[in-house]
Amino acid sequence: MIELILSTLAEFGLIREDYKHQKRITKKEKEDGIKRPIQKYFMQPSALMFISVLVIGSLSAILFFTYQRKSVFPKKTKNEISEMSDRMENWNKNLGKYPTELNELIGNSPLRQGWKKDAWNREYEFKITENGQGFLITSAGSDGKFGTEDDIKSN
Repeated sequence: MIELILSTLAEFGLIREDYKHQKRITKKEKEDGIKRPIQKYFMQPSALMFISVLVIGSLSAILFFTYQRKSVFPKKTKNEISEMSDRMENWNKNLGKYPTELNELIGNSPLRQGWKKDAWNREYEFKITENGQGFLITSAGSDGKFGTEDDIKSN
């Protein structure tokens, strides 16, 4: 209830300031005979508030998504690859060999269905070494290309 009252008062205050702004600009226009449409409409307090909120919101969104791509996604992918590696080692310990493909490792578990793709929503590269004694799980990283320095690998 308090929020509604405060927002209503703020809106009335903004409407009042817009009205006073319009009066001031109209008075200046009459005094010197120069039309001021930009100052009259785009420089009124409500327009300035709208533009400010739009700019601040856009910058916040850009910063958030950049932070997420640069910090959160790599950590999430590293943790996921670590979990997959642990499961691979358990598989090898119990069955004496590694699974031949990622879907075999994932199985029917709904919790592990997310292991098919990394945090950037790209497929992992899954390889068993030639002698079958090791494995390599690789995420292409933020650039989406395998074989670059931002790749995230197991082991």
